[in-house]
Amino acid sequence: MIMTLRILTDTASDIPDSTAEELGIGLIELNIHFGDEMLKDRRDIDTRQFFERLATDSVHPATSQPSPGEFAEAYQSLIDDGADEILFVSIHGSLSGTLDSAKQAIELVSGARIDTVDTHRVSFAQGVAAVRAAEIAKNGGTLDEAKAVAEEVAERSNSLVIADTLEYLKKGGRLNQSQYLLGSMMRVKPILGVGAEPPYVTIATRVRTLKKALATMVDMATQQKIEWAAIVHGEGLENAQAVQELLQPHLPDVPIYDVTPVLGVHLGPGTVGLHWLPAKD
Repeated sequence: MIMTLRILTDTASDIPDSTAEELGIGLIELNIHFGDEMLKDRRDIDTRQFFERLATDSVHPATSQPSPGEFAEAYQSLIDDGADEILFVSIHGSLSGTLDSAKQAIELVSGARIDTVDTHRVSFAQGVAAVRAAEIAKNGGTLDEAKAVAEEVAERSNSLVIADTLEYLKKGGRLNQSQYLLGSMMRVKPILGVGAEPPYVTIATRVRTLKKALATMVDMATQQKIEWAAIVHGEGLENAQAVQELLQPHLPDVPIYDVTPVLGVHLGPGTVGLHWLPAKD
């Protein structure tokens, strides 16, 4: 009997709709809250609309995970579409409750074997794990094979982020007060990293100017040969293009994507991020 495997991930992966459609990846939306108003990430508000509202709304937005019921609906939709196996590739389980909802929902449906992967990553460092798993699925691979690939890719992936201000990370609880003060002092530009261990979001290094920060970020990424990379930004296209140009000798034509609104809540405007996979030895 031929098993049909489908990959599901969340919108924090920053995977564009075109890639998801091409590879058959399901996307479940996280939530954005402006006061009592709840918006589905990317469905109800896109990146441009989000940053326009962020600049004018007096209410600072918050985020929340999809409910177990929403995950059950997503699983059932894939099952109804012929899936016998489903792998959910999740945003960092310690930065969001999304993975918990995904696991709880497994008990609510039947008709398919369902498993999850905690990438311990966000944005395209998470997204690349889902993409590689979907490539396995598209080529007829099993859930176990796709999970092994997703875990290996996620563990190997790296992220560095330059935020115009740390204020949004502090408001969202992703940086503590001491990290915020350390990163904000003396008008330096902190370069942030995301890891599997506490405190999860860390200050990798600090430099004096934005131009130097962009160059340092690329220097840090290219200490080893790069197999794959992606650049994301939130209202920071010029900076993203500067990173792309700096990467050109190492990896030509690295794609640039908009950061999803739900990540924009915590990073704010002017953000640029670099995600990459070092080449295997």
